[in-house]
Amino acid sequence: MKRAIEKCWRESASLIVLAKRNLDALPRNSAYGCNYDILLQTRTHNASFSNSVVFPGGVSEEADADDHWLRLFTSFGYTQRDFEALHRPDAPTNLIFQNNPVRSSDHKKNKTAAWSTVRTDIDTGYWQSKISENPSELLNLCEAYNCYPDIWSLHYWSNWLSPATVPKRFDTAFFVTAIEDKITDIKSNSEVVKVEWARPIDILDRNSKGEVQLPPPQGYELNRISHFSDVDKLINFARNITNQGNELIFPIPIRTKDGWVYLLPGDHQYPTNVDYNGKIIKKDKTTIELRDTTKTLHRFEAVGSKRYIVTHNFQPRNHINMGNQIKAVNITVSNKE
Repeated sequence: MKRAIEKCWRESASLIVLAKRNLDALPRNSAYGCNYDILLQTRTHNASFSNSVVFPGGVSEEADADDHWLRLFTSFGYTQRDFEALHRPDAPTNLIFQNNPVRSSDHKKNKTAAWSTVRTDIDTGYWQSKISENPSELLNLCEAYNCYPDIWSLHYWSNWLSPATVPKRFDTAFFVTAIEDKITDIKSNSEVVKVEWARPIDILDRNSKGEVQLPPPQGYELNRISHFSDVDKLINFARNITNQGNELIFPIPIRTKDGWVYLLPGDHQYPTNVDYNGKIIKKDKTTIELRDTTKTLHRFEAVGSKRYIVTHNFQPRNHINMGNQIKAVNITVSNKE
């Protein structure tokens, strides 16, 4: 049983954008053998998730629910049945989808590709500025260029809700999408200081060396995605699980004698009755003492400057099994007692 006392977060979405690498330009003995890159942004010091590397995304706006969107999609031949295919009625529905459960799934019969299509003839800098000032301008962009958001090529991946210890909280739906060719003309702005394409293993390596900082969802998802080295297998996996639903990932903070533990769903200590605005749990034990490997573990651990993703005997529902691991990861942890 889960309950929310009061909603005190913003809803948002984040895109995990994949693009094939030019393997012909790489040495034959190139390490890891990963054939794709992920689009990443480094946030500015005064933006949300300051100085961290994140996936691109943004908050939900009132303009996103404008009836004009339905008319736009209808003009391209989409019907109510196409929208019903975006989610499966018997799949778990998290808070963020309860009012408008849009999740990518099967495509129309004449649109079978799992990959996204990209318009390259748009002045992205100009429209980015206009949409940032007024979100309803996105609809005007689509009408001006006779196009529509390719939501049927967005594959629902996961849903994270910030813990109560974080000052600015977000309920974020993560989607995976893939494009054939990298977009190279994405500019930085007032919130983004750097845009880059990189393999997940490379970002995790730079993160382990302290060169880049990752918020917990990004650190977790990059580790999870890194289990796939082939982009076609990854995007097909994402496409197959997209309408099956998966549990909301809401970290439960525990203050230990020497640090913090953040319980994730499936951990043997994860509460049955979840209070999304609940108080911090305190334990008179060390972080290691709470790590009982005879039971199921699914958690973050933070002791001093060290951060770890710990999974043991954890069998995720409809998702990648990362096996038993104690994985060092340099993630941003905000603790507000």
